[in-house]
Amino acid sequence: MSAARLTTIDVAGMHCGGCERSLVTALSAVAGVESAAADHIAEQVEVTHDPAVADDGALRAAIAAAGFIPR
Repeated sequence: MSAARLTTIDVAGMHCGGCERSLVTALSAVAGVESAAADHIAEQVEVTHDPAVADDGALRAAIAAAGFIPR
């Protein structure tokens, strides 16, 4: 297992706390994700993950599948 990495991704389309919760739920379901915290005001999400299991592409795919736009 690789060391956990903290990745910050800019995300468009979050407008409220409900959006934050939806995004965190979607990312938390990705294998290798330890935690996620979203901030709709800053338009960012911070994800702690094992990059050998959940790479940047998997994180961005989960964001897009949840209806948001990773930038």
